[in-house]
Amino acid sequence: MRDIRRPDNLEAVVERLTSPRYTETGIPVFQTIMDLLIFAAGVGVQQKRRTEVPSTGRGIPVRIFEGNQKDGYLYLVALATKQDPSALETVSDDETAKIFEEYAAGGLEQIAEWLSKDGGDFSGVGTLLAQMQSFIPPEPQTTEYPNPI
Repeated sequence: MRDIRRPDNLEAVVERLTSPRYTETGIPVFQTIMDLLIFAAGVGVQQKRRTEVPSTGRGIPVRIFEGNQKDGYLYLVALATKQDPSALETVSDDETAKIFEEYAAGGLEQIAEWLSKDGGDFSGVGTLLAQMQSFIPPEPQTTEYPNPI
């Protein structure tokens, strides 16, 4: 499988979320760019947002995903998109890489928009947590078993 690319125009977002200098604790929001791309691909899938990545985009060798046992996320996104088990065949690896990186790019764009709306959140942690919490549906309230407290 080929490298997993990311758009050059979003490097500032990648730097902000993977560098320790943007957090009070000195620990980056995402330990690696690979972890950020996996998260961003999830955001892209959730938002149904795919963005083509130019061939000039910086790449992460797929062996990094494999060595960290995270290459399954590449196939998961492709399988969810194609809804066809052929997405898991090695003959489809280039298409799998393309699907994953397009969702990751779309997710990075979405994350960049969220971060730009909350200028006071230097690290981005609060913004990302708030956005993730907004996707969790509220628990249904029942009167069948009232809370005894």
